Amino acid sequence: MPTKEELDKGFKLGDWEVLPSRGVLRSGGLEERPEPLVFGLLLELASRDGDLVSKEDLIEALWGGRPIGDEPIARAVSQLRGHLGDRSKPHRYVETLQKRGYRLQEKVVLNEPDPIAVDSDSEPARPPSRVFRSIVVLALIGLTVAVIYDYVSRSSVGSNVQSIGVLPFANVSGNPNNQYLVEGFKTDLVKALQRIPDVVIKTGRETYPSKSAAEIAGVLDVDSVLLGTVNRNGDELNVSYELVDRDDSMLRISGSLTGDIEDLFAFQEEVANAVHKDIVGTAEQHLVSASRPSNFEAYDSYLEGAYAFDRRGNDDNLEDAMRLFEATILLDPNFGPAYLQLATAYALLPAYRGASIEDSDRRAVSIVERGIAADSSIRDAAGAVFGYIYHRQKEWAKAELAFQRATNAVVVDSNAFNWYSRMLASVGRLDAALEQALRAFKLDPDSAVVNSRVALSYSWLGDAENANEYFERARRFGAEGTTHLMGWALFLGGEGDVEKSKEIAKIAADQAGLPPEWIDPVISGMFDAEMTAAALQAVNDTVDAGQMPPQIEVVARTVLGDIDGAMQVANMLQQPGEVFEMDLLWIPEFMPLRQHPDFLKLMERLGIVEYWGLHACEFQDAAVSCLED
Repeated sequence: MPTKEELDKGFKLGDWEVLPSRGVLRSGGLEERPEPLVFGLLLELASRDGDLVSKEDLIEALWGGRPIGDEPIARAVSQLRGHLGDRSKPHRYVETLQKRGYRLQEKVVLNEPDPIAVDSDSEPARPPSRVFRSIVVLALIGLTVAVIYDYVSRSSVGSNVQSIGVLPFANVSGNPNNQYLVEGFKTDLVKALQRIPDVVIKTGRETYPSKSAAEIAGVLDVDSVLLGTVNRNGDELNVSYELVDRDDSMLRISGSLTGDIEDLFAFQEEVANAVHKDIVGTAEQHLVSASRPSNFEAYDSYLEGAYAFDRRGNDDNLEDAMRLFEATILLDPNFGPAYLQLATAYALLPAYRGASIEDSDRRAVSIVERGIAADSSIRDAAGAVFGYIYHRQKEWAKAELAFQRATNAVVVDSNAFNWYSRMLASVGRLDAALEQALRAFKLDPDSAVVNSRVALSYSWLGDAENANEYFERARRFGAEGTTHLMGWALFLGGEGDVEKSKEIAKIAADQAGLPPEWIDPVISGMFDAEMTAAALQAVNDTVDAGQMPPQIEVVARTVLGDIDGAMQVANMLQQPGEVFEMDLLWIPEFMPLRQHPDFLKLMERLGIVEYWGLHACEFQDAAVSCLED
């Protein structure tokens, strides 16, 4: 078998000349420069010259013996095959021996003499470049994948792509503290891909380490999946990516790069050139510009804030996110997305922290207006913040215009569709609300919040089969919160699953810090008229103790037949803000409440009747129908 010293002098493998001292694979006029780990994999396989190299041997040689799963090995092998042009089965160069390891199928032919000495005109070898921190990945990958516009519109591979699922790149550095940095770059990646005409882009929130690409594509309902890894080693960062076909798990594109922070933007162009060349065979660039901070410290602060904001329901993450967005603005006053995120956080403070609605709205509007003045690229996306605030103020027409601007922006967030769906449901347009919820689902199919909104929308429309499917999806993705769980419990009760309904309702009550004693009698009273009086007494006792919020009280009284009492609770909607989510008024179980003689008067006072007039809507048979729906 060849020694390390012999391999270092260079060797031939099939059609390729391998030059380890330069990190180059050469075939005719084509040169490939794999990342160090992938090149090390090739040398490890070459050292066995066709014999089996076990996974344990590879882990010891390339990962220092630290425990890793099969995925990093398989991905490195896949990248090596990509460099060798060995993507299609049967593989010519690297053979997989199931559950055992890998081996080379082509003979290693050593070079004599040293090819570097003979090639005196070649450019000198360059030392490996250094990368600053994982933070740069957001910009790098955003620019990298922007060239996919050309890929899908012009290449033979792209012509077959109808949908792409984009997953967060996996953090393979072994340090969980790098996770927020790794997760951050998916935003720009999606922005670039969304510009591809006639291709549906869906985002994933998980890396699904235990699933194959085909299984992931099935979860997201796409025909190909974009995967990637980020490996941080000190100040060095290696980025790898691949687009995998759903049907045959064939790699459509793959690549890996390393860069230097001192030449960051030149490196970004290098990344984009490399991906473009891998896709269409030329180095021509068609880049999509994207808003980004002017310095790395601002990017760091923004990404860490975004990571905390996505987890705002836990601990002090919302406050941490706001502090980090404020720090980002101080570091780069012209970076609009930081203003947008900070404004959204202020708008949500009343819901999450019970803050003053008037003060929170005023500050949110002020911040987002400053952001638009600093960075006009966020103008349309800012419609989601304005829409959310107008909805809370019951300015229905203004809210709708703002949401329409946000949902028709070039770059959109699933929250815009989600909030628009809630607004439409609040005025009784349940079909239109479902449509917006499904648009959010197309963008963000494994979001717990989005799946919950779709489930509730189907439930409100009486579509039990679809409602059940999406409640289960929401459960798998970790949906929680009083609205979701109580909505699910109500749905289960309506379907006759009384015990499961009680179980879910008690979980919701526990999360909201509410006593559970009222749950059994109320749900039992829904089905047994003899228990109605006891159930209403339990409701009254809990309300008198100040331990039942209006959102639950109005549901309990309605399903127990206390329609006058439910109407009194519904009249609280005239107070400022959202006393409870108004789409409850339009669910099937609330038909008796909508038939109450005071219901339409309440709709007039809330400005909803005026809104109906603008949209050719009619209130007939206790339901809303609109011409445009």
